[in-house]
Amino acid sequence: MENILKDINAVVGVTGSFVCNEDGQVLSKLMPSVFDSNMLSGVSRTMAQTIAGLKIAQQSEVGDIDLLYDDGRLVVKGVGEGCLCILCVKRINVPLLNLTANVAVKKLQAKLKEAEPIASVEATPQKPETKPEPETARKMTLAEIIAANLRR
Repeated sequence: MENILKDINAVVGVTGSFVCNEDGQVLSKLMPSVFDSNMLSGVSRTMAQTIAGLKIAQQSEVGDIDLLYDDGRLVVKGVGEGCLCILCVKRINVPLLNLTANVAVKKLQAKLKEAEPIASVEATPQKPETKPEPETARKMTLAEIIAANLRR
């Protein structure tokens, strides 16, 4: 699947791309390191649910979803049992992108059934290490904290 995503990322203006299944699990990704697995899994779940909802409402296959933002564009293509998400610049040549992405969709449909999700690292909240307070220490009220900060 990574080779297919490389072809998509080679289109001028594409920042990155990833594939998810109908459960919203990321199967393959070629994205800048800024986009971690947890961020992508949130997007993929939202897109998978949106496509599933549109299929029910229209009772047919869903075409493309094109989300336009101030800083860029997210193009989502249904791939049978999942979706292909392409992050790109706002003013990308959409017909050129579609030529490459439509070929990729046909290749991905066959591979999607046998693909395993990427194990996402769940962020576990870590408690900051706190020093035990001496029993004689008094907790400050909110007013005392504000007053102390104003004196600085």
